[in-house]
Amino acid sequence: MTHRIALTALVATIAAAPAAAQFSSDIPGVPRASISVRGGHQNRTEWTFSGYRVPTTTNVGDSLAGGLRVGFGTSYRILSQFELGYDFTLLDGYAVQPPTPKTTTTTTSAAKPETYLRGLAAYGFRIGGKYRPIVALDPDGNGYEIAFGAAVQPQLKPLYGIERQGDSTRQGGQFQKNDKAVSSTFFRSNPFAKLSATTDIAAMASYRSRRLIGDVAIVAEKAADRTAVDGPSPLGVFDGVSIRAGGSYRLAPSIAVGGAFWGLGSPPWRDEVRLNVLGQEKTEQYAFLLQFGSAPEAGVDLMYDSPTGNYGQSGRLYLRFRSTR
Repeated sequence: MTHRIALTALVATIAAAPAAAQFSSDIPGVPRASISVRGGHQNRTEWTFSGYRVPTTTNVGDSLAGGLRVGFGTSYRILSQFELGYDFTLLDGYAVQPPTPKTTTTTTSAAKPETYLRGLAAYGFRIGGKYRPIVALDPDGNGYEIAFGAAVQPQLKPLYGIERQGDSTRQGGQFQKNDKAVSSTFFRSNPFAKLSATTDIAAMASYRSRRLIGDVAIVAEKAADRTAVDGPSPLGVFDGVSIRAGGSYRLAPSIAVGGAFWGLGSPPWRDEVRLNVLGQEKTEQYAFLLQFGSAPEAGVDLMYDSPTGNYGQSGRLYLRFRSTR
C-alpha cells in the first residue's frame, strides 16, 4: 500500500517591501504609476502565510515549518511628479521539523529527525524611485497616469545569520569567514551567501475610477552574473522582462475583489528565502485578491495563490497593510 505523507510548511512573514522595490502599489506585485494624491508618502507592511502538502512514500508522519520576516519600507512623494523610496528586511527566521524516515520493517519510526533552525538579519536593501510625466486626474484622483522608474539592490551578504540542527551550529554573514559553499538540507543554496546585485526598470500605467482600479507595468529585472565563492544567491533570481497587471472592482464601500498577474517576474514576496522541498519548483504567476477599507490608497490587501500551482497541495495567504498620508 502506498503511503501519502504530508509535508506541511507554514511560513509567516512580516515585511514592508512590494515586489518591485520603491514602486508604491495598490495591487500587490504590480507597481503603479500613481503617486499619492495626498502629497505625502505610502507605508507598507506585509504578512505571508504558506502551506505545502507533498506526497511521499519514503517517510512517516508530518513535517511542520514556521517562519517570520520583519522589515520596513516607505515611498515618498517629491514635488508633484516624483517618488523616492527604499525597503529593507530586518529579520528573517525559520524552524523546520522534517518528516520521520520509514523503517524497513514498519511504517512507524522511533525517532524523528532533529529540528532545523535558521535566522538571518539585515538583508535585501533596495532603493530607487519613479517619475510621472503624464497625468490626467480629477480632484478625487480618478483618471489615468503614466510613469517610469528604476531600483537597485546591491550585492551584499546578510549582516548576520545562524543555522542549527541538533548539536551542530553554523554561522555566516557579512563579517563571518567560515560560511563558504556549504548548503543546508532545507535550502537551495547557502543562506548566508551574497544576494545577487539587481536592477529593476519599469514603465507603468494606472487607471482609477470610483469603483475600478487598474495597473499594468512592463518590468525589466536584471541579476548581475557573479562567481562568488560562497555560492549563488539564496533568493529567487528573476532575470528578464515581464508584464505585470492587476486590478480590483469595488463591490461595496469597504470591499473590493480582483487579482494580480506578474508572469515570470518576481512575486510580492520576492525576498523570501525558499525552502528546498518537493513541489516548490513552479514559479507563481498570479493570485486572487480581496481588499478591505474605504479610504483611498489605504487598507488591507488579502491575496491567495498556490506556490506549486496545485491548490490541493499548497496555498499561500498574503496580507498587506497600507497607509498613505
